[in-house]
Amino acid sequence: MFYKVRTESRELKIMEVLNARADLSEKDKRNYFTLRKGYEGEIQFDNMLERLQCDCLILSDLLLRASNSTFQIDSLIIVSNTVYLFDIKNYEDDYVWDAVDNRMLKKPDFEITNPLTQLKKNEQHFRKWLQEHKLDFPVVASVVFVNPRFTLYQASPDLPFIFPTQIERDVIERLNSNSAKLTHKHKKFADQLINSHINENPYSQIPAYEYEELRKGIMCANCSSISVFLDGKFCFCPDCGHKETVEAAVIRTAEEFKLLFPERKLTARTLMEYSKVINNQKRMSRILEKHFTMVGKNRWVHYI
Repeated sequence: MFYKVRTESRELKIMEVLNARADLSEKDKRNYFTLRKGYEGEIQFDNMLERLQCDCLILSDLLLRASNSTFQIDSLIIVSNTVYLFDIKNYEDDYVWDAVDNRMLKKPDFEITNPLTQLKKNEQHFRKWLQEHKLDFPVVASVVFVNPRFTLYQASPDLPFIFPTQIERDVIERLNSNSAKLTHKHKKFADQLINSHINENPYSQIPAYEYEELRKGIMCANCSSISVFLDGKFCFCPDCGHKETVEAAVIRTAEEFKLLFPERKLTARTLMEYSKVINNQKRMSRILEKHFTMVGKNRWVHYI
């Protein structure tokens, strides 16, 4: 069972909005697309884990600290006798493993961050975390390549790599072969991990942004276009044809505003300016009063 479910990180949510509303540098665009692609690969792996029938606890996206080092575990699965760590990669295209120099190259000759080095560091940090918490569990760590369009040449079968065609056998079937039941000890261990989880990633790379610099309008929930227009009780996107009620669009845009500007007060007038297409303050106020908590009176009213 999923004991800690995966959600979009704050960094990814903000970068999603900035990609639509701001003029990102090429570096920031690459960072956004890397985050998006990585998250899509993790969700793909989560969907595969739905086929698990063994007694297990699945914890997604753990950010932990051990010996003053912060490390991330994409997926952690607890079964009766082992803890499995999975580092998920959504690479595609052709890669080559260079065993001589212990590195990975994207063809023809572009060196990428070595996933094996990352895995070993994370495993090392996790074992240290177990020691610091006086816990003793066998640990098996693997890199999982989820994209069927990925090929790695010259990789030794001894490497802790699981390729797309091996996931069913080496993850699902292997874990399902475990018939032992979990105990209170395992749940307590999972709770310790969740309580140790760090919410704010110290390595996030969100660029600076200002309210005045952002493009105003309602962002399409389907394609992220800012071309949405209002027609009666609905908002329409001319770019992809997506249709959404005004109420749903306002709620979503209000949450987006709070995410980007937590220090600013959310008012009906502010959201009208930010969303641009809704110019009826009473209508905006009614929606906000229905879905948020109203604070203050008269001209000082805002919503939390």
